[in-house]
This record gives sequence, C-alpha cells and structure tokens, in this order.
Amino acid sequence: MPTGPRVTWEQSESSSRLETDEYARAASAYLAWPLAFFELMRGTPASLWYRAHLRQAAILGTLCSAVLLLMLAAPLALVFALRGPGDATTIAIYSVAMIADTILFLVLGCLLVWCAIRASRGELFALPLVTPLAQRIFVRRET
Repeated sequence: MPTGPRVTWEQSESSSRLETDEYARAASAYLAWPLAFFELMRGTPASLWYRAHLRQAAILGTLCSAVLLLMLAAPLALVFALRGPGDATTIAIYSVAMIADTILFLVLGCLLVWCAIRASRGELFALPLVTPLAQRIFVRRET
C-alpha cells in the first residue's frame, strides 16, 4: 500500500462526494459573505454551480451591508437636513430609526439564511437584482 504526501492528499473512493462539501461551503458563503470573495480570489478549481453561488453570495452580502449602513446613517442625515431639530424630535427620529433598523436587519438576515438553506440543498436559484449584477461584475472579458 503506497504512502506519502501524494497519497494522503488524494480523496479516497468513499469520500469522493465533493458536491456535499461544496453545498456546505456555498451555504457558508451566504452567511459569511467575505469568505465568498476570498474563495473567488483564490481561484481554486470548483464546479460552475459553486462559483455561481460564490458570486451571488458576494454581491448579496455586499448589497445587504450597504443597505444596512445607509439605513443606520439615515437618522443622522435626517437630523442634519432638519438643521438640528429639538431634543424631542431627534429622540423620536432615532427611536423610529432603531425600530426600522431592527426590522431590516431581521428581514435581510432571514433572506441570507433562506439562501444558505437553499444552497445547502444543492439548489441553483437566481435572485432578481443580485444574479444579473453578479454576472455583469464577475464576467471574464476576453481580449
């Protein structure tokens, strides 16, 4: 029986289910989207299904983060736009904004978990705004 570095890094017949590993990694990419960018930059050989999910997870995570950041900054912008309203108005603005931030955080969190569950099942799905944007950004241009 051969041994050595080459043999120990090869997959055995019983553990050749690469899809299962890709399913879990694709699901993780939706929950921790910076990992999707890391995996895309590494350029390791992977299935087209896995790379499509990585691109989609990277764009979805970036968009969700941008939306949350803008939503968090909205009350400050509103207070500046109103030129420093009174204390009661400022407190009311921030109270409403905190409730809206919480709702948005929960909705986007549920969206990411929903995408992760679908990816863990091996599904290939398209998200209306995200998938076309991911295809446009990550397409390789041949010269």
